[in-house]
Amino acid sequence: MAISSAFRRLLALCLFGAVLVLGINATAQADEVERVAAVVNDQVITLRDLEMRIRMVLLSSNQPDTVENRSRVASQVLHRLVDEYLQLQAAQREKISVSDADVENGFATIEQQNNMPRGAMVRLLDSKGIDPETMRQQIRAEIAWARVVRRVMAANIKVGEEEVDARLQTIKENMGKPEYLAAEIFLPIDNPAHRGEVQALASKLIDEMRQGAPFPALARQFSQTGGGSGGDLGWVSQGMLDDKIMSALAGTEPGHLAVVALPDGIHILLVRQKRIVGAGKPEPTFDLGVVSLTTLPSASPAERQEQEDHLRKAVAAEKSCDNYPSDLKSLPSADWRRPGKLKPSEIPHDILELIEGLPVMQLSKPLVTPDARRYYVICEREDPQPGGLPSRDEIRQRLEDEHLEVEARRYLRDLRRSAFVEIRL
Repeated sequence: MAISSAFRRLLALCLFGAVLVLGINATAQADEVERVAAVVNDQVITLRDLEMRIRMVLLSSNQPDTVENRSRVASQVLHRLVDEYLQLQAAQREKISVSDADVENGFATIEQQNNMPRGAMVRLLDSKGIDPETMRQQIRAEIAWARVVRRVMAANIKVGEEEVDARLQTIKENMGKPEYLAAEIFLPIDNPAHRGEVQALASKLIDEMRQGAPFPALARQFSQTGGGSGGDLGWVSQGMLDDKIMSALAGTEPGHLAVVALPDGIHILLVRQKRIVGAGKPEPTFDLGVVSLTTLPSASPAERQEQEDHLRKAVAAEKSCDNYPSDLKSLPSADWRRPGKLKPSEIPHDILELIEGLPVMQLSKPLVTPDARRYYVICEREDPQPGGLPSRDEIRQRLEDEHLEVEARRYLRDLRRSAFVEIRL
């Protein structure tokens, strides 16, 4: 990244000064927040952008909004904002757009993950003085970047049968050995001169988690990879990750953290569960879809039933979930999402009850929430292979995702190195 000397010399002082500015009285804030905090190529990040994101980070990680806490996260927040601007600029160059509907669906997903009714997140942000557009911007960048990665790099990712065979052989060799359900916050070190700064951030994040800050929230705000999924790595065993990472997982008890410093960055690891490969009951995999029907509180039972009948009629003749988005356009109150492939152990119990025994491509009974009724569809079902081994398709998908993660990391690093970033506080 072509960073100006002002960035290197003044980052700490400028950010601390910005945080102090953000903490003073409301009148002074109004005068200052539209000042430019940083320039990213031909776009600017204002002090208001920085303030809103700092507030959101503190809220999502359950940290008090104090000057001390602001100063601790300010540097990484600014780095993250810079990355998002670079990601959105890359999407623009590739002519990739993210619709408002895409962003609102992302908003709804976050609310569901936090067991919040529709619209509750906006009300929460407003109550804390945070512009909801701050979260929308973050969601937009996440979606745009995922699409950039798929368009730019997916075509070059080729997983051959030999690679699938090798991974399958590794899994067979690990039968009877431990495997770990893990999550990760990855903090990259693109410049060795910044290693101390990144190590300090890692220590701060660990301290926050030991004081109760949720791992998924910090992963979303700070991890370069996997943040949108709360940093989840899934089940991993020997040969799937770096040997140092696997050794750290092996020496860590469930519910505890481990830290591994590698040349590319610092990995903060959370071990969720441990088990023996092949010892657990084999699980099927469900490719799920979700249809949410919003209804006015004043709607009568007859109107609600008519709405549901319309929904079932719209999707009854389909043989693939791929057509649902277009089918549901005739039902404006319907919102369609496809969370992806999940095993029963990864699905909340109340949802699992609705889909157990449900035939593929049929709507479930509704899960009623204060603001909507949610219906679930099993788009596809993959049954486990004999002996508890994953299917070749599952292995191939996992390998493709791993390769894409590496390429995405490399691509973002190249964007940073070629960009012009300047602090202007």
